[in-house]
Amino acid sequence: MLLLAWGDCIVVRINNNIGQGTKLTVRCQSGDDDLGKHVIPPGGEWDFTFSRNWRPWPWRSSTLFHCSFSWGREFKRFDIYDATRDHGCEDCKWSITPDGPCGDMLTPNVCSLCY
Repeated sequence: MLLLAWGDCIVVRINNNIGQGTKLTVRCQSGDDDLGKHVIPPGGEWDFTFSRNWRPWPWRSSTLFHCSFSWGREFKRFDIYDATRDHGCEDCKWSITPDGPCGDMLTPNVCSLCY
């Protein structure tokens, strides 16, 4: 049996860039995992790691993590990691702003995504 283990560990970093001294409440989930609620202080960061789910031939990941974000009376939901969109990203950094998430995919690609 051949086991393939390249690029299997993914890190997602979420930064609170709401401003105005506002705490950000985050809850992230996939089809398999519920990471619970986390409160990120102003300017703070919370991260999580996971291993991708691989589908058989053609080999590709089917992993999807979505997160809900709330502060004050605001609420937003976003697919924070989508294997189709984020392939090649092993260290995915997202800044959450009042306008929505803005991503900076650190390795191995250098690309920015704002929504």
